[in-house]
Amino acid sequence: MIEIDGSYGEGGGQILRTAVAMSMVTGTEIKINNIRANRPNPGLSHQHLKSLEAAVEISNGSAEGLKKSSKSVVFEPGDIEGGFYRFDIGTAGSVTLMLQALLPPAVISEKELTIELKGGTDVKWSPPYDYIENVFIKHLKNMDCDVNSKLIKRGHYPRGGGKIRVEISSGELIKPEYSTEVSEIKGKVFVTDLPEHIMERMKKSVLKEFLEIPVSIKTESHSSNSPGTGITIWTEGGRVLGCGKLGEKGVPAEEIGKEAAETLKKFITNDVILDDWSADQIVPFLSLVKDHDEMTVLEKTGHLETNIWVVNKFIKDSISLERIDDHYLLKY
Repeated sequence: MIEIDGSYGEGGGQILRTAVAMSMVTGTEIKINNIRANRPNPGLSHQHLKSLEAAVEISNGSAEGLKKSSKSVVFEPGDIEGGFYRFDIGTAGSVTLMLQALLPPAVISEKELTIELKGGTDVKWSPPYDYIENVFIKHLKNMDCDVNSKLIKRGHYPRGGGKIRVEISSGELIKPEYSTEVSEIKGKVFVTDLPEHIMERMKKSVLKEFLEIPVSIKTESHSSNSPGTGITIWTEGGRVLGCGKLGEKGVPAEEIGKEAAETLKKFITNDVILDDWSADQIVPFLSLVKDHDEMTVLEKTGHLETNIWVVNKFIKDSISLERIDDHYLLKY
């Protein structure tokens, strides 16, 4: 059994999600203590509880301490079976964060899985769905992962009700290949039960920031249980960099679009291979690649440091981070 201190670093839910994922990947029983110790409401929230329950079902495993606010759990994975799985978080809890616990074991399981998740697709403090589909899954495809996702319905705080479907066919992970070329900027901006001029203003503010690179941004209008809006933009070419921003009440749409564009520009001009969000999410997958290499990232975020620490608990010294001039090398 591997024991994990949930208060390490930022002491949030990512420790739990990554530890559960790596437990299934390696077939190792784990005990996690001090769960979400550094959060205002420590212990398992509803969202994290549902992620653990999904892990138990997918892996034919078992767990102790599965109750809301529990500060300690024991999880023992079994063998993953293929097939169709459906999980409902029951709130606006993030379906994209839930995927972080389920994707790594599903990818290497040698089974074909379809996972349907219901909850929040675009909520605060989590990757927007469009970022997962158009940025992170492209990184997985570059590692020879056959992963495809579909948005069925948008879901926002507070009522959730969104739904996505992800199809995963297993395969051996290979070293990803990249170049520094950026040929085009693409994007998607949406409104859900809000005026369409909001997304048009976001789109225009992005177009103003990229005058020397071709830009193509799609607009979508949806209906859902709760209103919401957001924009995700990403690069095409030799690098897959992205940024997703959700609209906020009281913040002009132009500011949301401009902030997304300036953030993406920063990654492009600094010639890094990974944006700050893909960097921490890709760590569990890089730990399973047989060939060794390195990838550049601009910032050393708390999420990145936490994921490296957790993954190295399972596969010793598989990932490291080194400062080089004005950026970092993520070595695997």
